[in-house]
Amino acid sequence: MIDLAIVVAFVLYSVAAGFAARRRASRSLDEYFLAGRKVRGWRAGMSMAATQFAADTPLLVAGLIAASGVFALWRLWIYALAFLLMGFLLGPAWRRARVLTDAELTQLRYSARGALTLRALKAVYYGTVINCIVLAFVLVAATRLFELFLPWHEWLPALVYDPMLSAVEWSGLEITAGILGPSVAVPTLNNLISIALMLAFVGLYSATGGLRAVIATDVVQLMLMLTPLTLLLKLQLRRRNNDYGRYKSRTIEC
Repeated sequence: MIDLAIVVAFVLYSVAAGFAARRRASRSLDEYFLAGRKVRGWRAGMSMAATQFAADTPLLVAGLIAASGVFALWRLWIYALAFLLMGFLLGPAWRRARVLTDAELTQLRYSARGALTLRALKAVYYGTVINCIVLAFVLVAATRLFELFLPWHEWLPALVYDPMLSAVEWSGLEITAGILGPSVAVPTLNNLISIALMLAFVGLYSATGGLRAVIATDVVQLMLMLTPLTLLLKLQLRRRNNDYGRYKSRTIEC
């Protein structure tokens, strides 16, 4: 019940944050996409950190450790260097340019005849191709979690669930990691329901409140993730120290 209460509280807070920022976000494109260019640095940093906690990142880290050990995590330091470079070197120049998007910066930087074409290609490539690939990564990782924690076939009434299940079986669609066994249709439908609800939820607060709402939810989301992780780390360190103390006392006695 505690887990459910936390999830419900976060959902209500996120929706409220979206509607609370709606009026200011409606004033201009700068207010909607850039929060009026008045975001504090620590809030922007926490928002970026929360983004790195997407469903695919913990699975990536666990996979790297399982395949190559903790040493493999050294490769992730490139992101720290890239973010520092972007924030302290490129960020001020970007802000002085007063641009709205990366594609707009391209046209401002290259003023030749082909600048508009380059801007359009970059907008399509990064805005559509790259974003779709990254979103696919995140959704595939999310389905690994959905299958374990969101069993809609146990929660929804048969009158609602069975017609949708028949449609999935007829379509032959398969979106499952096989966690629930050989069955395909049930976990596929569960994942489809979870993805639809997640996209509707995220789309609601981000579309209504713009960047302000996204940052507001990201800050709380990061706190919700780091607080239990910190407590778990403290608990594990305490257990390790206790075990080491027992081992040391036995060694001295011997």
